[in-house]
Amino acid sequence: MTKFLITRPIAVTMTFISLIIIGLVSLNYIPISLLPDINIPKVTVQVYAEDFSARQMEDRIASSLRRELMQTSHLSDIKSETRDENSIISLDFDYGTDIDYAFIEVNEKIDRIINSFPKEVERPRAIKASATDLPAFYLNLTTVAHSTNDEVSDAFKELSLFSEQVIRKRIEQLSEVSMVDISGMAHSEIIIKPFSEKLKSLNISANELKDLIRANNVQIGNLLIIDGQYQYNVQIDAKIESVRDIENLYLKKNDRIYKLSELAEIREQISDRNGLVSFNGRNAVSMAIIKQSDVQMAVFKEKINELIYSLKTEYPDINFDISQDQTQLLDFAMSNLSQSLIWGVSLAFIIMFFFLADFRAPFLIGITVPVSLTLSLLIFYLLHISINIISLSGLILGVGMMVDNSIIVIDNITQYRERSFDIKTSCINGTNEVFRPMLSSVLTTCAVFLPLIFISGIAGALFYDQAIAITVGLSVSLGVSVTLLPTYYGIF
Repeated sequence: MTKFLITRPIAVTMTFISLIIIGLVSLNYIPISLLPDINIPKVTVQVYAEDFSARQMEDRIASSLRRELMQTSHLSDIKSETRDENSIISLDFDYGTDIDYAFIEVNEKIDRIINSFPKEVERPRAIKASATDLPAFYLNLTTVAHSTNDEVSDAFKELSLFSEQVIRKRIEQLSEVSMVDISGMAHSEIIIKPFSEKLKSLNISANELKDLIRANNVQIGNLLIIDGQYQYNVQIDAKIESVRDIENLYLKKNDRIYKLSELAEIREQISDRNGLVSFNGRNAVSMAIIKQSDVQMAVFKEKINELIYSLKTEYPDINFDISQDQTQLLDFAMSNLSQSLIWGVSLAFIIMFFFLADFRAPFLIGITVPVSLTLSLLIFYLLHISINIISLSGLILGVGMMVDNSIIVIDNITQYRERSFDIKTSCINGTNEVFRPMLSSVLTTCAVFLPLIFISGIAGALFYDQAIAITVGLSVSLGVSVTLLPTYYGIF
């Protein structure tokens, strides 16, 4: 095999150039993320309905949707949480369930029941859980007016509402964004404190005030009225939205009419906050932005930066700041790989030059290592493996072996040359002589890491990328060392 390759250096060169070009092109299509794209057996269904209270969401939407989703195959647990205007249903499946089929089945259940929902309700959104659901960025929103953690200004209340209704939707409209998790918001609630003594003297109970408010806070929804050939959509809405709406309610008792503001103290205050976010000593609304698993991190970051620049221009009264940029972990891993390459090639160059006193042999190492990495990334693309901190760690471990294989082949060929063999014979015999030892060395190393892919559960899925990266890197390095390296040794 080696003899055949050495006699055809042009064919070998053109073949490797073609593979390198394909590898460099495929690099633009390999997803870059923090962690491998591991499907977790969990699907979340989100329902949004504007102007629906928590009780309306539960009675008219969530309960029926939950009953339908309970019939999904391999379902181990189901949980739901309903709030004003939104409801979240979490479905946990048995581990090992094909999450893609489960996701399709969940969407089929949603399509089957969606016709029974009110027309103004958007189609529920199903989201697959993945290990890549770690936020890539945290976007912190603060008001220009100072607001400390101990106080919540009216401006911050408006910021909370604006963030949820506008900013969040603007971000989720990007095709590169999977979802946005928002926290730190401040919501207001209306407190009604009856005047007990006055109610007692007028013989009015607190339940009558409660019934009055409930009777005036009615949202029937849409009515379809058919009159002969004509059809009308009518919406009846008597929703209470502010303190003034409550103050202007009237109660008739003992032939007298009382204004509710005369019978109770009505005020608006901040409700108990489930979480608090502080940024630079100010109250902040924090948005955890999660990218799509198949999107490159650089493209995702570019789109987010463009949107933030646009938002800063449109809303100068709001500060937009990015914190906890998780892409730095990926940059650090890439930096480690680059550093390992530079140190490995440099030290190999120095050592080879010191022992062989020939600059051409170290130069070959500077060719084989980048070629091996490029071809390894091409195989990543073919195997649908993303560039992440796990797979990069495998490549970093394999860089040392890549350099070792090159040094062994070059040194053995050089020994044949020193024994006065011609260049062709030296390349053939020198390569064939060390092929089996190098193969056994690669197989021994792979035998240590390959069993990691048989670990059950999510841990095995995480180590899969590392084991495959090491195996691919060493195998490609061995192939380059016994094909391209002796061919170029004969040329140079």
